[in-house]
Amino acid sequence: MVSLVPSATRTLEALGARHLLAGRTAFDTTESLAPLPSVGGGLHPNLENLLALRPDLVIRHGGQSDRATPRRLDEAGVVHLAVHTRGLDDVRALIRDLGLITDRGPQADSILEDMEARFQDIRARIAGRPPVRVAYILGGNPPWVAGPGTFIHELLTISGGENAFGDLKAPYGPVSPEELLVREIHLVLAPEGSEVFLPSSALTLIRVHPDVEIPGPDLPRLARELAALLHPQVFR
Repeated sequence: MVSLVPSATRTLEALGARHLLAGRTAFDTTESLAPLPSVGGGLHPNLENLLALRPDLVIRHGGQSDRATPRRLDEAGVVHLAVHTRGLDDVRALIRDLGLITDRGPQADSILEDMEARFQDIRARIAGRPPVRVAYILGGNPPWVAGPGTFIHELLTISGGENAFGDLKAPYGPVSPEELLVREIHLVLAPEGSEVFLPSSALTLIRVHPDVEIPGPDLPRLARELAALLHPQVFR
């Protein structure tokens, strides 16, 4: 098996199915995955390297961004599973599906139960507190932000935030720098290492771990870290 989707790879590790993986992408940088051969990017991987691993299943990104990979896999007779992880329900479905595929249904159920319990604990801790108005910038100039219907939007809500771009017309998209000035944003969040250009030094930028953008089993831990940033008086 080869996973081209980092969130699926993290899920397989959490399920105890790391040994089923024959390869990894260049974005799978955890120590446990380092010994595996890399097939390059998750989108547009090195197909020769991928097929040389003789996978019985390839987990790939869904959508139209990479049409060559599924076509080549079909030609080679390799079974592949398209993954979409826009919102938290998609993350839950991925965990269930991979639990079934790897014959680890009980482990998947345990992960899901733990996720919900930890989310609920965060909600209970911040209950009644006013939400902090935040923007999450993935990077870029103009800034590329997370909008509604995304797992990042849901994480912000669980963590006691209000997404300042919850009315964006797309899940993710660019906005003018001026928009950051007129939306009464309390905090701007962005992943460590990303290029962020803010129109004013008056905006408070806080860097968060890049794993926030990997929709897998680690999301409850990351949600708690976000909640601690937004409501430090509760999470001491």
